[in-house]
Amino acid sequence: MNQAVASTTAEVSGRAAGTSLLSVEDLHVHFVTSRGVVRAVEGVSWRVYPGEMVALVGESGCGKSVSALAVMRLLAKPAGRVAHGRILFEGRNLLELPEEDMRAIRGRDISMIFQEPMTSLNPVLTIGLQIMEPLFIHKGMNEAQAKSRAIELLRMVGISDAERRLGQYPHQFSGGMRQRVMIAIGLACNPKLIIADEPTTALDVTIQAQILHLMKELSREL
Repeated sequence: MNQAVASTTAEVSGRAAGTSLLSVEDLHVHFVTSRGVVRAVEGVSWRVYPGEMVALVGESGCGKSVSALAVMRLLAKPAGRVAHGRILFEGRNLLELPEEDMRAIRGRDISMIFQEPMTSLNPVLTIGLQIMEPLFIHKGMNEAQAKSRAIELLRMVGISDAERRLGQYPHQFSGGMRQRVMIAIGLACNPKLIIADEPTTALDVTIQAQILHLMKELSREL
């Protein structure tokens, strides 16, 4: 994967603000395997400005997901590591932060919507608990406040009968509804940056269009 595959669909207003929200500079990600070093990402650079939407485009296996995981510092360890480069968020190099500081940023300032919600959602916890968890951790909300916010989020992403749905489990939702739940979790703490890793993978064409339309509408509102 190289810099040429990064493209933007942004409004000029984001760049007019000047300082980038996220700046990835000459990113190299390597994985150490029994057969040697796999260079998954080599020299990728891109920037995201406030109010801007950026798309990383490339064939399967070119390093898009690995780049996103590197930003979140969620690369599989000990095999995966950032071999070179900088990842600046609001001017701070995320690669140099203590893990405790990075945990505070994840979910609160930067959130990620993963490819496959069925493997990302905990099957033994209700949807409500999974939406409320970041609100407890990052916002210090009590149960009543978190529940109210969770209901608001489910309605925001187009899930009806939200209060009843809070008590249900992931297997009781369709694929499209589970992806909407993942978006709700990503929006929970009003993060400054949302990374969506192919959020419509494995969904049928109609549901894909609905999810993409929903994310576009939410980006305008938030």
